[in-house]
Amino acid sequence: MGPTHTASEPPIGGCPRTASIRALCLTAAPATLAAAPLAGFARLSAWPGAVALALSLALLAAGLGHRVERRWPRWVATGAFLLWVAGGLVAHPEAPARGLALLLAAVGFAAVVWPTEPLRRAALARAPRAPMRDVGLAATVATVFGLERWLAGGVAAFWGALALAAALAVPVGLLAWRLRRHGRLGRAAQGVVALAVALALAPVIVCLAAGPEHEGLALGLGAPLLVGGWLTRDAIVARLASTAGHGDADLLDLVMAQPARVLVLSFVLLGAIGTLLLGLPMASQGAPVAWLDAAFTSVSATCVTGLAVVDTPTTFSSFGLGVILALIQVGGLGIMVFSATMVVLLGRRLSLSHERAAADLVGADGRGDLVSMVGLVLRVTFITEGVAAALLFVAFLAHGDPVGVALWRGVFTAISAFCNAGFALQSDSLVPYAESSVVLGVTGATIIVGGLGPIVVAALWSWRRRRGMTLHVRLVLWTTALLVVVPALAILALEWGGTLGGMTLGDKLGNALFQSVTLRTAGFNSIDLAAIQPATWTLMVLVMFVGGSPGSTAGGAKTTTIAVLVLAIFAVVRGRGRVEVFGRALPTATVMRATAVTTLGVLGSGAALFALQLTQVLPLDQALFEVVSALATVGLSTGATAALDDVGKLIIMACMFAGRVGPLTLFVFLSLRPPGRAAWRYPEESVPIG
Repeated sequence: MGPTHTASEPPIGGCPRTASIRALCLTAAPATLAAAPLAGFARLSAWPGAVALALSLALLAAGLGHRVERRWPRWVATGAFLLWVAGGLVAHPEAPARGLALLLAAVGFAAVVWPTEPLRRAALARAPRAPMRDVGLAATVATVFGLERWLAGGVAAFWGALALAAALAVPVGLLAWRLRRHGRLGRAAQGVVALAVALALAPVIVCLAAGPEHEGLALGLGAPLLVGGWLTRDAIVARLASTAGHGDADLLDLVMAQPARVLVLSFVLLGAIGTLLLGLPMASQGAPVAWLDAAFTSVSATCVTGLAVVDTPTTFSSFGLGVILALIQVGGLGIMVFSATMVVLLGRRLSLSHERAAADLVGADGRGDLVSMVGLVLRVTFITEGVAAALLFVAFLAHGDPVGVALWRGVFTAISAFCNAGFALQSDSLVPYAESSVVLGVTGATIIVGGLGPIVVAALWSWRRRRGMTLHVRLVLWTTALLVVVPALAILALEWGGTLGGMTLGDKLGNALFQSVTLRTAGFNSIDLAAIQPATWTLMVLVMFVGGSPGSTAGGAKTTTIAVLVLAIFAVVRGRGRVEVFGRALPTATVMRATAVTTLGVLGSGAALFALQLTQVLPLDQALFEVVSALATVGLSTGATAALDDVGKLIIMACMFAGRVGPLTLFVFLSLRPPGRAAWRYPEESVPIG
């Protein structure tokens, strides 16, 4: 029987370090030619283009000629790359940030080519957990160079586009070689490779057709990103599996070992990627958005909040709006089932802690039920969004929008409503559709479905087949119904002659009901919030704090949490020692958790309000409204968000992040923490309360 190969083998034999050095040189050779600092080379030679070509050929020769026993290829590659860095430093002496990036690139290049003995041993020890490391390194280098050219304004000429396309194609070629070598080039892999090749050639095609434009670079960047996405599967499996027998754990191992840390890290990475994309020139309609504003918008979309410091529909281009929509979908759906989806897609066992956390997040009884629950989540999500998008398309079309605009608005509003995000393609949200019962009705129903959660929606379908409902489902339904009807009646009474004045009776009822629905973390508004009564303002703050239901895309303290607290109050008033509802008694641990979550929410709101009052000039009511809206990931604003300075933006960003990640992280932590059992019990002693 012939020798077997693993996914961590280098493409043409040798150790993993050899493969990494070869991949780095082969990618850097055309990339440095595409980003050649000709102004810097002009001070060294009368033919700067010849110098750039010589350095590129030197890197190419070093990559092709590198072997374990040879040292000259590494010396040649190091000298060529350092000369390229020196040219960049000389060409742009007025840009210290660019110089720092070049120096960091030189350090990274040296760390790969000339690793210290501890780094070399660590890389060899962790090689089984880093499959196709050379392909990943090539994809990273190609992506970095592509982004640099994008931010710098494109390529200088056709030869620059050709060189950049070659750099983008290197990781694609390495991936194709590795897949074919190990017999994995199936139909899916063939499609990925073919699409990546087409994307890598995009800079050349667009340059020939319309000159060196950003569109070609944008499409070309899809090639290494697609390769990186393909490698993600093996990387996740290697990291989330048991780390026993793989040597000392590194920092990433410590992060991946805990599901709560994975959850926080995934939000951070998603927000960072969104910030980078929204800060690009092509993401805005005019001048590029300031990086802090891009970060604020990215965090707001990732945390499905909806607060904005810029006018979303007029500031961002179609590309920027598409990025926001993707962040909303991934932040609302992907984080809700972050590890459960990985179990289904990977088709492999993860660590017991990750599987248990994933099962708890989606409400599964165990790993056997995990796959079916993930399928249920996906079905409920896409069916609801699809039906809502179709109905809203018809409604917007009837409202006078062109076909393309109506379709785009329908899809965007449907996804934003289901994920309880609150982003809209109108500067004044849904105020222009205050008299459209179809738009408000469909959007409100989509918000309710997203706020209930897939488990409750599935239970309703089973109930139609005369199956029983669990206590969780019944409690969610009753609490949701009360929180929709009671605030709607209160808003109708308080705003009858105010913001609802001048409407017909049907429109008044529809807007009051819609505003009651959207208060619990959705963030849309069909009335002018700046003109509402103070009593309505207070009512909205209380309802926003409650939020949606567990396992849904909504935020807040959650409906079941508040329901348990109210039931506990009734039990105390009636002199009962246990909390009972619907013929069931709630465990003491459940009541304690509900108390802890609510208390932390109140304390967090107080701390954020204190910080906002110290740094901003805002009335108390507006500051409180903004804080609760951010912490509960609602997204409603009375206009104070746009008046925040940089410090205020950072405070609200922290509130949005804590409001989305905090409850989920706490839930995962509590679900994985075994109950403490002391060997003894202390004697009880009562203290006065109240």
